[in-house]
Amino acid sequence: MLTEAKNLWQEILCQIKDKIPSQNYETWLEPTEGEHLTQNTLWVKVPNAFFIDWIEEHYHTNIYEILGALNQGHLKVKYKSVEGGRERSIPSKVYQPDSSHLQPRYTFDNFIIGESNKFARAAAIAAAKTPGRQYNPLFLYGNVGLGKTHLLQAIGNYIKEHFSGLKVYYLGCEEFMNEMIDAIQSNKMVQFKNKYRRKDALLIDDIQFLEGKEGLQEEIFHTFNALYDEGKQVVFSSDRPPGALANLEERLVSRFQGGLVCDIKPPAFETRIAILKKKMASTDVHVSDEVILFIANNIKGNIRELEGALVKLFAFASLTTGTLDIDRTKELLSDLLSQNTHEITTGKIQKVVANHYNISLSSMRGKRRMKSIILPRDVAIYLSREYTALSLKDIGKEFGGRDHTTIIHAYNKIKKLLNKDNELLDEINNIIKLIKCE
Repeated sequence: MLTEAKNLWQEILCQIKDKIPSQNYETWLEPTEGEHLTQNTLWVKVPNAFFIDWIEEHYHTNIYEILGALNQGHLKVKYKSVEGGRERSIPSKVYQPDSSHLQPRYTFDNFIIGESNKFARAAAIAAAKTPGRQYNPLFLYGNVGLGKTHLLQAIGNYIKEHFSGLKVYYLGCEEFMNEMIDAIQSNKMVQFKNKYRRKDALLIDDIQFLEGKEGLQEEIFHTFNALYDEGKQVVFSSDRPPGALANLEERLVSRFQGGLVCDIKPPAFETRIAILKKKMASTDVHVSDEVILFIANNIKGNIRELEGALVKLFAFASLTTGTLDIDRTKELLSDLLSQNTHEITTGKIQKVVANHYNISLSSMRGKRRMKSIILPRDVAIYLSREYTALSLKDIGKEFGGRDHTTIIHAYNKIKKLLNKDNELLDEINNIIKLIKCE
């Protein structure tokens, strides 16, 4: 069955290739090969164990969607590492009406704790241990790649394990909207409402997708009320706190703020090292402490950037015989390092905006309320929220000790203006270019 396995896997790869960036395909999927096909299982050969983890995390859904389209949805996919013979299988993605949409690998135990996230993790654990009774709703926010999805799914997995009779469901806000549209078109809104309002724990990721979508906001509002009134656990995540979400109904913002709202910040240096070493432990590739320290010192944005750095190093080690010393590491990570060399800070933003509007830098942080100063200051606050990882409180400190409500107001003001003022939009786009060149 070797030829059949190769052909089937090659067909899967051909279809995935059109869906993902070419560099990702060449790094993670091109080196794989269909090895064996049985009645229920497709075996795939990969260079090392890290490939198994990466493919599971990033291409699981694509693979099973394509298998389903090829009328092979009954198959399980199992991976075999050439180095070390490690094997792992991904469960077949057969649709079940009560499926939780949770991925078992997301647990509290394998979530790396640091000062930047320990409060959010503690709140998530508390909500998971007493679903519907403490911290309901729970609202987690932070920039991309900091672990919000991990914590949401860890809550779901904990509830499933310790409260076997409860129905748990995780999904993204965009998926919720797509299902709602399908339900409206097929006249199945009653079934749609029942599906979500009969859960015991509902976990909705990327709630910022609600912005400006009135019908979706209405449905989320009523779904939340139905669950909350029954004492069911609801957890949301977003890239911003509730008050910073634009074009959102006040009653919905009020619901989000009615429980516990906590943020997740970028990982500190020690946490970055712990994350890198944790990832290292699951592979057969050795990276020296010198290299680990170099990565942790130079890549500070988020966990995904750290993982992306290791990805390149692991791929190099798997596919070549070269040595992973510090010079080779700098060469391999040059693109990532250049991005971080030009890291955007509030200081850079204030400097460029002040120069653009011909005002003093001190005006950005001062108390003066002249019209000629208010707009530049609000623009700088908006850009600080969009392009840095600082919390609202920290942004406020950078602007003369302003409180978070002032920062939210300035951010929302500029965001709304950009929807109708093309001249301001062009102006801010030019400012962004200057900041990135600074």
